Amino acid sequence: MKKIISLILIFTISTQIFSQIDSTKVAFVSYWSVGDSYDFKITKIKQQWKEGKLIKNKKQIHRVNFKVIDSTAKSYTIKWSYNNDELYNILKKTYKLPDSLLKNLSKYFLTEVKYKTSELGNIVEVLNWKEISNTMNKIFDLVIEIAAKNDSIKKKSLSNSMQPLRQIFNSKEAVEQLILQDIQVFHLPLGLEFDTTTPLVFDDELPNILDNNPIKAKSKIYFEKIDYENDLCVFKYDTDIPHEETLKLIKDLMSKIKITDKEMDKFLKTAVFSIKDRNVFEYYFYPGIPKKIVTNRETIINFENKKEKRLEKMIIELITD
Repeated sequence: MKKIISLILIFTISTQIFSQIDSTKVAFVSYWSVGDSYDFKITKIKQQWKEGKLIKNKKQIHRVNFKVIDSTAKSYTIKWSYNNDELYNILKKTYKLPDSLLKNLSKYFLTEVKYKTSELGNIVEVLNWKEISNTMNKIFDLVIEIAAKNDSIKKKSLSNSMQPLRQIFNSKEAVEQLILQDIQVFHLPLGLEFDTTTPLVFDDELPNILDNNPIKAKSKIYFEKIDYENDLCVFKYDTDIPHEETLKLIKDLMSKIKITDKEMDKFLKTAVFSIKDRNVFEYYFYPGIPKKIVTNRETIINFENKKEKRLEKMIIELITD
């Protein structure tokens, strides 16, 4: 779901031809003004089962604010503000920091991402990535200084363990990849027009953690509800990885861990690996903001009579009260 490739781009539109008079079409264009502000609740759920038994069940809830702080004929500048609960949990659970220390650091946990979009609402770039990088490095320095105190060995150990986190925030590309994940879902349909009477089936791509080559997938977008009176619609975005692509992923993984061809053939006879995305968008196509988005990714891994299932779910809800 990271990107919709060339087939969908056929539907990209301009504001000059935007029209909702045709009842078979829905166009998503950002009609925002400076000062527009919307609050959202984001819920993230991660669950994992082994042999049918639930072994992991994590839930995080935080609030974000979307605000338009600048507008030109060809772009918008957005400020996306949120409390960094994920960082709090990492510092508390991974580094065992006490609540008293975390309270002193809490002023850094409110994060503002400033980014630019096109006139249609497509994300162009993060503008304040250096500021985010500097703030995060200050947090890491403070954590090491306070937690280690005068213990040089502990200080070195903490510094080494936090190095991977520092590296994430040392480049624009890495910062954008990390902090734009939720925001990309928010903006996904903007700049596109769809024929609501016919499902759109297309070749898609998913990020591949094993190498730089994306995973090929099959996707479908189809509409369930169009309410032109309230400028609201509901569409679904489903993605499946074909069987031959999952086999390729398994082979790539096993080759990296030096599995022999004989062992690989034996493994592939019984192995099952599937990834399915089932996403629902309830979206105001005017002015171009979501009412509710629910993303679901189900991963099933079965091999050698071992069964495992994982579910990652995110819910973005517009707060109206």
